[in-house]
Amino acid sequence: MLRRAFLLLPALLPAVALGAPGAVRFRVLRDGKEIGAHQVRLSGGAQRLVVQSEIALQVKLAGFTVFRLRHEIAEEWQGERLLRLTSRHDRNGTVTEARVIAEGNALVAQGPEGAQRLPANAAPLTWWNAAYFARPLIRPINGKLLTAAPSRSAISGGGTQFSLNGEVEAVARYDAEARWVALTTKGEDGSAVTYEPMG
Repeated sequence: MLRRAFLLLPALLPAVALGAPGAVRFRVLRDGKEIGAHQVRLSGGAQRLVVQSEIALQVKLAGFTVFRLRHEIAEEWQGERLLRLTSRHDRNGTVTEARVIAEGNALVAQGPEGAQRLPANAAPLTWWNAAYFARPLIRPINGKLLTAAPSRSAISGGGTQFSLNGEVEAVARYDAEARWVALTTKGEDGSAVTYEPMG
């Protein structure tokens, strides 16, 4: 079974220029074995960009399904501001929903723990735009802000790496053009979990 934090990961965009319509798919590997896919689709443009992310995972042991996850997230942006987000997370039949909407000089989130106001410049941790790591980050599954900021470091070839620890533990890498090209994390049993581009 996989670490809950990993299961919240939505959206990557390594083959599409940021802000441009398009779609990309990654396969998700656990100890080198494929367990599912992660897809992100963009439509519209800078004035109204819609981003739809979908993760579908299934882990089998001895022929039996021991874990199943489906996470769908929809974002709508106007320029650099998030207008709304909806998230539906289904883990082994247990569904968690959250939504975020822009109201005045804030974002209002409604999640499993009730409503709360967030900074207007907050962005969801959906990974497709590296620039958003400089903002307060929202966990899509519950609409709450991450308490720990990611650390940033340079990688070879002019790229950037962001490392997160705390509620979410993962390392994401972006190339010199700010496209997401890799992600690594661990399952609850210590297994290595990686994302691999699919054409």
